[in-house]
Amino acid sequence: MQRHQQHIAHKQQGFTLIELLIAVVIVAIGLLGHAALQIQSVNTAHQARFAQTANVAMLDLVQRFSAMPEATINNEFNFSNLADGSAPDDMDCLTSACSRSNFAKYEIREWFMSHKVYIPQLRFSVQHVSNLVTVKMTWDANLSGVGAEDCTADASGNAHQCSEVAVWVR
Repeated sequence: MQRHQQHIAHKQQGFTLIELLIAVVIVAIGLLGHAALQIQSVNTAHQARFAQTANVAMLDLVQRFSAMPEATINNEFNFSNLADGSAPDDMDCLTSACSRSNFAKYEIREWFMSHKVYIPQLRFSVQHVSNLVTVKMTWDANLSGVGAEDCTADASGNAHQCSEVAVWVR
């Protein structure tokens, strides 16, 4: 009997190779899950940063056209590049005299050129109807390299972020 107990005790010393492999697989799965969560966290932080930057940019644009209510009411700030993402016409109001309409175009271009550096694939529109100005913006928070007219998903399933605000001007 004592010999049988020694034999059993001898068999239970240490880990088998299979037990060790199973432990390694479990740890690897845990580490991969943790890495996936970290990547998702970084992506979410980037998207939040772009959304915050876009909100600041939108406030900047609203302040620009609110400072010139007559030009806004006369549709001189109306512009849209939602379809193609193109830059507004180049205007130089720093070195030459500009009409109010040209200055409005200058403000739009200056705004766009300063913010497109920080907001990927920035697209926007400013539309005035009955003293209500609607500003729409879209951007590529997923950094897919493709702009969009609206917030719908593109062919690869990436949804673009967007924001819209309406401001009463009189």
